[in-house]
Amino acid sequence: MIELKFPLLPAILECQEARSGTRKGGVIDLPGDLKLKKGIFFLKGHMGGNEIVLLPRREFPEESELELGLKVLERPHIGGDQLGLLYERAEDSLLGSKILDVHSRDYLSICGGLTQVLGKAHREFDLGNLFELPLPERTEDLTLETEVGAFPIRNDLEGRTTSVVDSFVESVYRVGVESGTVNGVLSFRVGNFFVTFEEEVKKRYPGASFNPLDEGTKEILVELQKEFRKEFSTGRENRDFAVMGETEDKSSAGRLIFPHNLSEGSLEPSCGTGTVAVAIALVERGSITGPGELELEFESGGGEESIGGPEITNVTLEVESGRVKSARFSHSLVEILAVGKLYL
Repeated sequence: MIELKFPLLPAILECQEARSGTRKGGVIDLPGDLKLKKGIFFLKGHMGGNEIVLLPRREFPEESELELGLKVLERPHIGGDQLGLLYERAEDSLLGSKILDVHSRDYLSICGGLTQVLGKAHREFDLGNLFELPLPERTEDLTLETEVGAFPIRNDLEGRTTSVVDSFVESVYRVGVESGTVNGVLSFRVGNFFVTFEEEVKKRYPGASFNPLDEGTKEILVELQKEFRKEFSTGRENRDFAVMGETEDKSSAGRLIFPHNLSEGSLEPSCGTGTVAVAIALVERGSITGPGELELEFESGGGEESIGGPEITNVTLEVESGRVKSARFSHSLVEILAVGKLYL
């Protein structure tokens, strides 16, 4: 049995044997006449501390999908940062997903961490049987269809997942990439992402501290994000934010933190698409050049109190004429936390 690592309370979870993929039991045997309705199978994992929940979309009525999905991500239910509602697309029978974010309380077009957790779940569990979806064999690659396109997900023999994010790169350039100053800080708009650098922030705010990340610096970042939304409006409320700091020994391309929702008190320690957005900004800045294939390593996963961390996100870029043509990434720490049933 799997140890559940989140509060139960009203969300009663019936755990199954993790790797069997069998459907045991329908109703929990409780004292007296109390019986529970049929539950919904779920899987929960994380990439670098960013918690992802996967559920079959057919269990959610369309008119209340967002409301119920956000409820799943909140305590005292399963809890998490993003929810992937998986389904078989009617037009081509491919695997699709609607992605919900608890912080913005809205849908996301793509979540890199979700692709990493999905890849690991596909390799280690009989996800097709668990969710009754027509998935390829567990030894085969998987492709997730999203609002911005297809994302191939590959697992190597060591079990590491690589997410191919060419569709994200294409969407970034469709929206546009540009540089400018925000409150006197050199910054970049990479699609809908706000990307800036620790050294640029410190030029304007010499007292800023990123390791540890103090309250004064958090306030600076909140104000920068507000101004970015004004200066680089893309027609949507932008919450995608990445900050890169350099390492003293140059052992990696940089240290990252993602204060997407800092104004609400939340930072993400890792972000797959955010890391790729930083890599695109480095190309735009001229910090890295092509042509050809470039391998980069970024430090992240350090929690909410410092930039960087003990984990590594590997990014591979194909650069041509000063522009990223393709990208893929993998993260060093992706884990499955629980598999079971949810009762709302």
